[in-house]
Amino acid sequence: MSKSQTTQQENFWKGKFGSDYIKRHETKKWVTNNKYFFLKCLKNLNKSKVKTLIEFGSNIGLNLMALNKIKKFKQISAVEINHEAHAQLSRLKYVNPINKSVLDYSPKKKYDLVLCKGFLIHINPNKLNRIYKKIYDSCKKNGHILICEYYSQNPISINYRGNKNVLFKRDFAGEILDKYSKTLLIDYGFVYRKDKFPQDDMNWFLIKKI
Repeated sequence: MSKSQTTQQENFWKGKFGSDYIKRHETKKWVTNNKYFFLKCLKNLNKSKVKTLIEFGSNIGLNLMALNKIKKFKQISAVEINHEAHAQLSRLKYVNPINKSVLDYSPKKKYDLVLCKGFLIHINPNKLNRIYKKIYDSCKKNGHILICEYYSQNPISINYRGNKNVLFKRDFAGEILDKYSKTLLIDYGFVYRKDKFPQDDMNWFLIKKI
């Protein structure tokens, strides 16, 4: 498959801003917060049947570190565009790290759980349908997709630390549910920034592929 043309958003995260992002997240605190977050998101799943996982936009693996504390997976794969983040991700011995844009990733395996957390908000809106297909195609039948993103009923672009067109809010989960008839919303929720184990005012949606 030929490499896709790089978007403004990909260049943004491949470059200095993406590398600086790593330094703003203290690992221990975020792993703890993420652990309690995922326990909420996955409370209705039979976790013993969730043996394989892929995350799109993993950064240094804070979500995967938390999930690894909840349960041990047979296989974890992670797709990350930033070289510095990928280098840190590679230190996690239980993760198969893939250093490329998700737009250039071709799903070859299917997983029990597909995770996007703080990832879709940074995708060029014109490329979302391609990303949705990769998410759907990466999920096994009777597997699950966990979407954890900023929500807006109407698509909007947000100024992000003085940068334009690099952060977007919309109903990502709703668009996946509308696009693919063999999906079912299992659960959803919200975690407030002032929670005991805070997230950044994030909505989450657990979707089953049927």
